[in-house]
Amino acid sequence: MTENTPHFMPTFADIVAHSDKMQALVAKAQKFALLNAPLLIQGETGTGKDLIAKACHQASKRKANKFIAVNCAGLPSEDAESEMFGQAKGDKTSIGFFEYADGGTVLLDSVAELSLPLQAKLLRFLTDGTFRRVGEEQEHYADVRVICTALQSLQYAVQQGKVRSDLFHRLNVLTLDVPPLRERQQDIKPLTQLFIQQISQNLNISAPKFTPDFITYLQHYNWSGNVRELYNALYRACSLAENHQLNIQGLNLPDKPTQPVEIRTFSLDQFSHQTLDQIMANFEHQVLSEFYKKYPSTRKLATRLGLSHTAIANKLKTYGIGK
Repeated sequence: MTENTPHFMPTFADIVAHSDKMQALVAKAQKFALLNAPLLIQGETGTGKDLIAKACHQASKRKANKFIAVNCAGLPSEDAESEMFGQAKGDKTSIGFFEYADGGTVLLDSVAELSLPLQAKLLRFLTDGTFRRVGEEQEHYADVRVICTALQSLQYAVQQGKVRSDLFHRLNVLTLDVPPLRERQQDIKPLTQLFIQQISQNLNISAPKFTPDFITYLQHYNWSGNVRELYNALYRACSLAENHQLNIQGLNLPDKPTQPVEIRTFSLDQFSHQTLDQIMANFEHQVLSEFYKKYPSTRKLATRLGLSHTAIANKLKTYGIGK
């Protein structure tokens, strides 16, 4: 659980939105920020879902109150409920993060990683704001705006049996889908300028310059890690800059800029007697097997494919890939 101090809280003015998709997203987010209903923010890893969530808090009537960010994948299963709702044990009572954030906002990052029983308790809280501490029968109430994030469509997670359908329908009212960086070419140059300025101040150096070719390269790169990967690559490039000039080699990116994917035809006969679930499972197995050869670490593979570490580990175990 982390609490963000007010002077580090970004606003919508801090979000780079030159592209049409980001402008549309920010416009919708500014309207949703004024409401109290749960908000679901979906997008690949590194797209800035937490940035949008914080901006929504800052634009709301709750901005003077607490903003608590919780990584659901990092909650220990045995303590998750008490972390969320608190615990009463003998004469000792501890409060959970919902009660602690009363009047403010709670961001549940990677909400699909919560266990199904805990999802049921979350659903009840989202419905009327009431909850019970672990080991206690008394009901309590907290006025909290809940914002949830997900790396993939929650509807897909429902189909996989990882997310309760009733929780999905409760969250799927106010939804924001953050576009990946590869769909935001117009934002790459201003993002680069912003990051170089921030990085230069951090490194205590003069801001290095870059050529149009440098920007063109960035605009045509795939950015599987999205905005976070762009920042990290620019940090490397700034650290290695010579004569105050950035170069492509200094980015030290693993892959070449992507080319359009070739659409191949296939025969329906090869899928005879297979259901859609079986077809998709076989395809997923093949894709994961190939990617695991290049990214043999579950954390690297999770970052590359835009999933949580837990989700990738479960998939590899299901298909018997790796150790």
